Amino acid sequence: MAKRLSAAAVAALFVATLCAQTPPPAVPAFDVASIKPNHSGELEYSSVVQPGGRFISTNISLRMLIKIAFGVHENQIAAGPSWIDTDRWDVSAKAEGYTSAPAFIDAARAMLRPLLADRFRLVLRHEPRELPVYALVVARTNGGFGPNFRRNEHDDCTGPPALPMTAAQGTTEPAIKLGCGAGVFRPGHLAGRAMTLNELIVTLTRFTDRVVVDRTGLTGRFDWDIQWVPDDLRVDNVRPSEGPSIFDAFRDQAGLKLESSRGGVDVLVIEHVERPQSD
Repeated sequence: MAKRLSAAAVAALFVATLCAQTPPPAVPAFDVASIKPNHSGELEYSSVVQPGGRFISTNISLRMLIKIAFGVHENQIAAGPSWIDTDRWDVSAKAEGYTSAPAFIDAARAMLRPLLADRFRLVLRHEPRELPVYALVVARTNGGFGPNFRRNEHDDCTGPPALPMTAAQGTTEPAIKLGCGAGVFRPGHLAGRAMTLNELIVTLTRFTDRVVVDRTGLTGRFDWDIQWVPDDLRVDNVRPSEGPSIFDAFRDQAGLKLESSRGGVDVLVIEHVERPQSD
């Protein structure tokens, strides 16, 4: 006599069959991509996301590409040969279906990861380590924000921004008026509209000598416009008197503070990498 399956066994069999028939979610990828060595000998590099789903990096190192792809600090990338810093590359990639550059930023990061794995044969291992960090905290005891930082819970982007999106200090640029989800991310100037604090922290980490971790306890979306004098503009190790440091700017303009601390950080350990063949 054939044995009868229990209800639990039938349910398990059904789930196993369903999983076997359901393909894994597709990994986002660029439709076309080219990576070529750059032998210019220049030190400057650039990396931009453009409308139309275009990702362009010029004279960039593999370490910087990994930083962009995973949104990490250079302290979070371990091991690997010396050429990941010295060799430079030109990357040109495109994905269909993206008309807005801000909307493409996160997708471009996700698409860059499998591209590096394919062309550089890059294999990474995640490893938790305790490292020196900057903890971003609310600076004021009453929990209030500075004049250039405010909540934007309802994606209020229909009219002019409530914050004065000013031009970068020391320039003749026109004032910046940002749409929802758009931002300015460059040394000495971070501005954003209706963005999460995580998006600010990921970018802020690029301009500090440590990983920045969020200990504010804040959730939701915010507008900000924060400006400072970058350290690389110092002369004889003296900061220009007319501009604040990044620490002063966040305290006075945003009401947030960068505190020295230690914390658990996810480190990407390079287990294998190869120079790609030229396209």
